[in-house]
Amino acid sequence: MPAIPEKNLDACSVESVREIEESPTCDLQAPQDNPLGVQSTGSVGEHALPYTVPPSDGDDPVAKKPHWEPAPPARDDTPRKPPSFAQSELHTIVRRQRRRRSGDDLKLDVTHPRRPHVTPAWEFSGWGSMRYLSISSQELKEAEERTNAPRQLLRHIAAMSVSGNDMVGSVFYAFPLVAASAGIYSPICLLTASLLLVFLRPLLLELASTVHINGSNYVYLLQFSGRTLSLIGAAATLLDAIATSTVSAATASAYLSAETHLPMSAPVLTILFLVVLGVVAVAGIKENASITAAVFMFHARILIMATLIVASIVHWGVKDPHSTTLKDNWSQRPSSAIETTRAIFYGICIAFLGVTGFECTPSYIEMMKSRTYASVVRNLIIITAFLNTVLSLLVWSLLPASTILGGANLLSVLGRLAGGSWLRILVLVDAIQVLLGGVLTGSVTATQLFDRLSRDHVLPSWFSLKLPVTGSHYVATLVSLGLSLLLFVASGMNLSTVSSMFSVSFLFELFLYALSTLLLKLNRPRLSRPPHAGMFTLLMAFVVVIVTWAGNVALNPTALAVFAASFLCVLGALLAIGAQPSILRLALRFYAASPLASWAVTRGWQSRLVSWYQSRRAARTCVWIKDDDIHTMLQALLSVQKNAPDARTVVFVHAYHTIDAIPSELHPNARLLDEAFPTITIDLAFVSGTFGPALVEATSHTLNIPRSRMCAVSLSREHPWELAAYGGMRVIM
Repeated sequence: MPAIPEKNLDACSVESVREIEESPTCDLQAPQDNPLGVQSTGSVGEHALPYTVPPSDGDDPVAKKPHWEPAPPARDDTPRKPPSFAQSELHTIVRRQRRRRSGDDLKLDVTHPRRPHVTPAWEFSGWGSMRYLSISSQELKEAEERTNAPRQLLRHIAAMSVSGNDMVGSVFYAFPLVAASAGIYSPICLLTASLLLVFLRPLLLELASTVHINGSNYVYLLQFSGRTLSLIGAAATLLDAIATSTVSAATASAYLSAETHLPMSAPVLTILFLVVLGVVAVAGIKENASITAAVFMFHARILIMATLIVASIVHWGVKDPHSTTLKDNWSQRPSSAIETTRAIFYGICIAFLGVTGFECTPSYIEMMKSRTYASVVRNLIIITAFLNTVLSLLVWSLLPASTILGGANLLSVLGRLAGGSWLRILVLVDAIQVLLGGVLTGSVTATQLFDRLSRDHVLPSWFSLKLPVTGSHYVATLVSLGLSLLLFVASGMNLSTVSSMFSVSFLFELFLYALSTLLLKLNRPRLSRPPHAGMFTLLMAFVVVIVTWAGNVALNPTALAVFAASFLCVLGALLAIGAQPSILRLALRFYAASPLASWAVTRGWQSRLVSWYQSRRAARTCVWIKDDDIHTMLQALLSVQKNAPDARTVVFVHAYHTIDAIPSELHPNARLLDEAFPTITIDLAFVSGTFGPALVEATSHTLNIPRSRMCAVSLSREHPWELAAYGGMRVIM
């Protein structure tokens, strides 16, 4: 491909480059008859000052004149000007590039290495190159078709059903815990917890309008911060999904054990549920089938709960018109104001367990339109607030406090009292199918996150392996199943501990949503986002999440211990997998500094470690650059080096319309940065066209670099496309 045509820089044209290369002014070698290597006048350019040697004491300046001192120059009264910055920069570039002996030389010459047994060649990634990319109109058209390919979008009811099953099903394990803590104030606590989600809704809408991509907090923190915080978000999302499966299976087991006489205990039944449903997930559940099942269960759930509410209201009006049971339960409330405040506060903290599932809505946001997503989040809050409050009020109005606090299946007992055995059986079947659906929902969420982490090269590629027949991600599903079993065993196979830990995990997930919104406002203020959450709303969201999280921890410190241990294990595994190049680099340096490098038995370890290091650091990353500002290029390169430790090659790509529009210093600056970073190969590519999703997709296909490993320096609010249209491309400034 042709080289980039150089532009005029203060009258320094391409011809001036040739003159500099051919003239002796760039040759800094001293003459052979100069034993001291001192250059005479004119040997360093026309702007150099004449050099004279001062005579020593007692010497005749004329007799002792060194033979290498030049003759006095002729007097020249022409005013001289110092070289311009562009001329000096041009001299420097030409000199440095001429000093490179060959393309195989290292960027950093080490004359006296600190580790004589290990040469620095293992870190050298090679010299960069420059080229023009040839993308035909046909390739660009195919790329545009791929980016604009029709996707399956969920309608309002279907989108609400996926997360709605978890939210309306959470009453089965939230009611007993809230009743034990808040007593008769349970309806108030459940209503307050549902209404407090109003502060979280604007945050979710702002995040979704900015990054309309599946992945929840992992994607948000990756876009607005960096790799470390994104892995924290991934660990929190993964732990929340695993806890969803575990709590749902444990609650279903507790319901069955209390209502029937089974030959096995509830913990054994929980493990059996997890294994069986894990096998079902491995066998393959098509996305359409899972959505259809979610819609069916949601409608059945709403119908059964509506039947239970109507039957309970009729029973209340016929059998207890004077609300005797409610008055008796009210008489057992706490007597002092401090105890009442404490009961309501802890009740609200635990009541957030009754709105779990709300945090799962961003996990499938690509399947919804922005308008649909906004209405789904709003309606879920309304439905949850109504069902939780009304059902809790009916429980305390029709059942005595001894039955409520005795650990019975409250809704099942309420159904038997209000409608008889048929309604009790109907409520029991509804509880089992909704809870087991929650197990599958948690497993699918964890599997999708594993697949996303694998495609982003955070996890090994074998996490994305699929069965040839069903197309299910069997490795990711089996790993999520194993983590669910470990979490259940680590919690002592106790439903109360698992539920409290789930509440802590859920609130931590909400905290990360608030943190993502804050980082969006601070780090990416120029990104386009029509819904805008105010700072007061963001502050209130932080207060709500932090206070309720602290209340759950204070009420059950064991839940924090289980959550912390599980979270640190998951996060440590993700960090260790992603930091393999850094770990291997430390191992190589330790090997070089230790006696192992000189022993005959262990001398061959170096080649194995180097080969392993290079295989773990062979990825390529693309950075779209608009101008030739070297500071911007350096910051982009440092961001890639920090957030993609496995990147060995960084390709700067510039989109142009005409050759004359290419920034003049882009190529020289890329060459200087290439020399300044010995461990990274910096390539430069030029592609003709307008920067947009189609051109990015075509370039990704040409360079064989996935869009998830592409970065743009920044996108303005006036940019005609949303960030989601680029299919996972990051913005780093």
